[in-house]
Amino acid sequence: MKRVVYKSVMFFLLITAGALLLQWLVDHGLKRMTAHCSTQTTIAELQSDTLNADVLIIGNSRALCSYDPKVLENGLHRRVWNIGVSGQPFGISYMRYQLYAHCNRTPQLVIVNIDNNELDMIVNGFGREDFYPYFSDSTIRPYLDLYGFSWKHYFIPMYKYFGDYKLIGYGILSSVGLFPFPEQHSYHGFYNENTPFDGTNLRTILNNDSVIKTDCNPEAIALLDSLLQELRQQNASLLFCYAPQYQPLYQRLPLSETMNAYRELSRKYDIPIVDYSSVEWANDSTFFYNANHINSRGATLFSTRLVQAIDSLDLLH
Repeated sequence: MKRVVYKSVMFFLLITAGALLLQWLVDHGLKRMTAHCSTQTTIAELQSDTLNADVLIIGNSRALCSYDPKVLENGLHRRVWNIGVSGQPFGISYMRYQLYAHCNRTPQLVIVNIDNNELDMIVNGFGREDFYPYFSDSTIRPYLDLYGFSWKHYFIPMYKYFGDYKLIGYGILSSVGLFPFPEQHSYHGFYNENTPFDGTNLRTILNNDSVIKTDCNPEAIALLDSLLQELRQQNASLLFCYAPQYQPLYQRLPLSETMNAYRELSRKYDIPIVDYSSVEWANDSTFFYNANHINSRGATLFSTRLVQAIDSLDLLH
């Protein structure tokens, strides 16, 4: 009997050790792969002390693809960094700022992208795998509840990767320097998109005569309020900015509740709001890669216009 128990324990320990080793290998590889081919500011970059922006952009994917740091730097003569993140609720944007602030100086100006999706706390699972290699990070861990992870994901080796064999393969390949995706890097976190306009989703919306969902979550508003208060205490200038959307889509957005929330925060902290939702080229699809996002051509026009607004508002001293 003792021999059976001994063998069982040894077998369990060997399996656990093997799973831990494999998990370390996959985690390490995925971090390397992200550094190799990410089109947005990575978690590793946020945790470094190399960003130190004078102007910082935060928000969702519309922040990511709309605010071109190179154009802003040329116009403002300041160091600009875009830490926008694709497909995530405001809780993740808040976390990304905290990661930045832990190792980098407080920006002179923080631009908060505002729109119909920013004030959300519900996660649809998109991008959750980006956090798998960072489960042991005490700074990131508190925010992972947004994704509904359980104790099994944290404490059972390889459980978080269960069923995602492609991700395991990518991690193993990347850990030995065989990257499964071509190398590409963004400039200071900007996603430079040049693909032709895709109106598929827009046509569905227009054909169904439907209205786009807008988000105004009290928890997200409270979190944004907390961030604004923190930045004001650190003497940072603040700006709310609505980046352009394709006008036929914008006209289907019931924004009154959402914009009222932003206006209330604007009054509370004396934050200017600049709204580019109706720029003169908002009806021209050649400046968009889909109805919700401008392309690099649109980003150049928008960022140039934004430089003028920042100068006129005297937000940088």
